[in-house]
Amino acid sequence: MNQRRFFIMKRGMVLTLTLVLMAAMAVTTANAQQYVHTDTLTGHTSGSGGIAFMDNGTLISGGYDDTLRAWDVTTGTQRWVKDVRDPVRAVALPSHDPDFIAYGGSNNFNIRMRYSSDSDWRGEVEGHTKTVISLAFKPNSYLLASGSADNTIRIWDVEDRDNLRHVRTLRGNTQQVSSVAWSPDGRTLASASLDGTVRLWNPNNGINFAVLRGHTAEVYCVAWSPDGRILASGSRDKTVRLWNPDTHSTLRVLRGHTGSVFTLAFHPNGQTLASGANDPTIRLWNPNTGAHKATLRGSFLVAFSPNGQILVGTRPGGNDIHLYRLLTVDVTGNGKVNVNDLVEVAKNYGKTVGAGANRKADVNNDGKVDVDDILAVIEAVDAAAGAPALTQRDIKPGSLQASDVHRWIRDAKAANADPAGIAALERLLAALTRVEAPPEKTVLLANYPNPFNPETWIPYQLSEAAEVTVTIHSSDGKLVRTLELGQMPAGAYSDKERAAYWDGRNAQGEPVASGVYFYTLTAGDFSATRKMVIRK
Repeated sequence: MNQRRFFIMKRGMVLTLTLVLMAAMAVTTANAQQYVHTDTLTGHTSGSGGIAFMDNGTLISGGYDDTLRAWDVTTGTQRWVKDVRDPVRAVALPSHDPDFIAYGGSNNFNIRMRYSSDSDWRGEVEGHTKTVISLAFKPNSYLLASGSADNTIRIWDVEDRDNLRHVRTLRGNTQQVSSVAWSPDGRTLASASLDGTVRLWNPNNGINFAVLRGHTAEVYCVAWSPDGRILASGSRDKTVRLWNPDTHSTLRVLRGHTGSVFTLAFHPNGQTLASGANDPTIRLWNPNTGAHKATLRGSFLVAFSPNGQILVGTRPGGNDIHLYRLLTVDVTGNGKVNVNDLVEVAKNYGKTVGAGANRKADVNNDGKVDVDDILAVIEAVDAAAGAPALTQRDIKPGSLQASDVHRWIRDAKAANADPAGIAALERLLAALTRVEAPPEKTVLLANYPNPFNPETWIPYQLSEAAEVTVTIHSSDGKLVRTLELGQMPAGAYSDKERAAYWDGRNAQGEPVASGVYFYTLTAGDFSATRKMVIRK
């Protein structure tokens, strides 16, 4: 018999750490790397607007405070700020000339350009009659596409500063064009609109050759995979749709956001898609399978650095810009991220690497193990998706104490740490100190799976402590197996770690035949019987 472990507290109460945030997280890389919030860029005073990377070390942001700002994302500091005398809604940089910045405003409907290195004025183009919402350069080109609240897309040639010219206007949308994106080969322009459509255009002649329908509300964003095989779109209907741009058909629909999806960005290697919604969360997906990989909380406008090591997130109207770095948070080196990594950091807390701390516990590689490393691990675990909850049995006695978590929260607040990380610690503390009330009634529940082959779990609930036995009989009434579970405290025994377990064998250890069987739970004066089926 496969006995299930259990944890008994005084007075028959069960302390259960129902921590989804502490779930054992499967990872796709041997180093168990996850995006973790490490820095917050502060400077904008009236909300940040468009964002774009100049290179792996520099981020350009536009703000509703009438400024353009350049940030050193390596140090988390501001490099320069330029007053542009108009709220900046959109920012774009050409891939072959990243010092060149194009930006569009909310009050002045023109598109302006300048060089970042010396703030040299490049010029501006005019033509839109309402706010410029989105800007995108054709790869390796000075052709610039702009989407506007005037329902049009315009294409501009901005290579020659003495001959900045309008190339053509693309018409067809009946409401605001909220996003434009060039395919990697530059042959197709995709657009998203509040009229609920995704459109594909031939930028050379302006023909709208495909209209992709499927979203049930306004579409806010589009993005191409680096190989051009997938086009992603996000909508107020809270979904992300992945399209085949050749057949114009839906590949899959990604669900999970609880708010409108405003931005999308593919990792440079094409293996991760980031979607930002006003939940506010960033969700990371595998675009090839549709699997949800992680959730980052507190931001939703997104952009990856060219090398993919940094993910940036910001909120419209929010002043701060959040940096999420790709860190190795598998401290134990077992290929997954869970509570044991947090315990290992806790063992080394307050130590320096030079004084003998586990080098892996220094997650952010600053030479010391402190609250920043604790926050990095717990935020990574908090981002875990689709894993089962842990219980106290999964934590070695004495390895993690509420007093430790109290100290981490105090240190995090003193350091003005990321509120999302502090919130994750507070959820951990609440779970560590919570005692669950016992069920109101003793109940025998349906086994699962059912039918089964060869094993099944038999869940039950106890309203009070009792000696528990499960007997299994064949359909002709013969006793097949007796499971002596012993004295069990009050509580719910539902998951596979706690429910009674039957391996489909009789008392002699032989596999039983297919058919109908009956299982009876006896707990004190309580007795109940249910039916199950083995199907081989």
